[in-house]
Amino acid sequence: MSFMDATFSKWGEVATAVLSQSLAKRFARVMLAAVLAASFLPVAAFADTGGDSELKGIKGKTDPIFWYEITSYQNLTERSSYVWSWEKDGETGAITVTKTDDDPSRVTVTGTEIGSVILKVSGGDLGEETIRIEIRKRTVGLSSSYGYKIYDGKPLTVVGINEDGEGWISADRGRVKYTMTGSQTNAGESDNTFDVEFPPGSEEYFKEHYAITIRYATLNVAQRPVTLTSASGSKEYDGEPLTNDDVIVGGDGWVDGQGATYSFAGSQKIVGSYENAFECIPNEGTNLDNYQIKKKYGTLTVTDRSEKYQITLTPNSKSVTYDGTEKSVSGFEALEFEVDGSTYTVEGLTAEARGTDAGEYPVKVSGQAVVIDSDGNDVTDQFTVNIDDAKLTIVGVDSDKSASNLPHTGDSAALYAMGICGVAIAAGAGALFTSRKRNNYK
Repeated sequence: MSFMDATFSKWGEVATAVLSQSLAKRFARVMLAAVLAASFLPVAAFADTGGDSELKGIKGKTDPIFWYEITSYQNLTERSSYVWSWEKDGETGAITVTKTDDDPSRVTVTGTEIGSVILKVSGGDLGEETIRIEIRKRTVGLSSSYGYKIYDGKPLTVVGINEDGEGWISADRGRVKYTMTGSQTNAGESDNTFDVEFPPGSEEYFKEHYAITIRYATLNVAQRPVTLTSASGSKEYDGEPLTNDDVIVGGDGWVDGQGATYSFAGSQKIVGSYENAFECIPNEGTNLDNYQIKKKYGTLTVTDRSEKYQITLTPNSKSVTYDGTEKSVSGFEALEFEVDGSTYTVEGLTAEARGTDAGEYPVKVSGQAVVIDSDGNDVTDQFTVNIDDAKLTIVGVDSDKSASNLPHTGDSAALYAMGICGVAIAAGAGALFTSRKRNNYK
């Protein structure tokens, strides 16, 4: 295509080519080439028309951008005259070349669409010089913004899109709209996503003219710090478990409308200390994963009683009538007691008395008293165990009691068997019973 003048497109940017008169012919053999490798961005590069060693290049910017950059070109050699022309390089959009009237070494290249042309200059006694001029896609980088907060039960959203790269041309900027879709409510991270909306029917146009990259920043919701501290407590031993169900909520606390109940495992019944442990049970609508919970346990302490509980044990007593055989009594009236509503059992003691002759025999208690509570705990140190006196009483029989009712041993048994014991007593032969104590009889 030969050189032509053309009116600039409505959105066209101007590229001006300037031919320098100052460069000597020593540069005539120089050919410049620029190649930028990119998968989806075509680039401008110097081009030649073949292997002619006299081929000259045209110096200037070689990467014009869609509707944006003014590109100037400068001839490497001085010419006595300048003849400009251009031709399509494949499928080319609306690109025109216009000569500057007051400077024959200058031309204007105007492009309104993606494409490329071969710009040529000749004239004088020099060979033709060429350059390939390409108008490539504009780069547009779109990115969302980062957001951070501590969990508060409300969605985290960050509005606004950052643009970088070469950006939209002015005519297109107002036609593109962004809709934020990113949102993060619970503790965690997600992309701050957004949609890019083009006017209906213009999607292909934007794809053809722009190299668009999209980057999503992060929305980060951190767990809410909560400190839960169970209360402490102390008391003297009283047989009842010591508990304290109070919990103090610290840190940032629960979000309004959220919270938990607490199940306590900690209690202290006997003398000693135990941590007031508990479990946290979330209320409906509360997700514990949204909280960074730190537990602190108080201490439950039971101390020795300053005044010991008093327990009195009463051994069994017994009264029997003398009959010549050994009598005995053992055990206690009761070994289980209730004190201040709690039940205790005394172990470790025995009580016993034995005797044959008439008289009183004290019950002897032996062993060491051990007091056990209803849970099987040894709580002896909290008690003083008293023991009442008890006895075995053998009462003597009347002296005129029929001998037939008395036990028969030795000779009396033989005589009785012979049917003569009663006669012997009647005859004053009481010597047969001289082995018995006098106080066995009244």
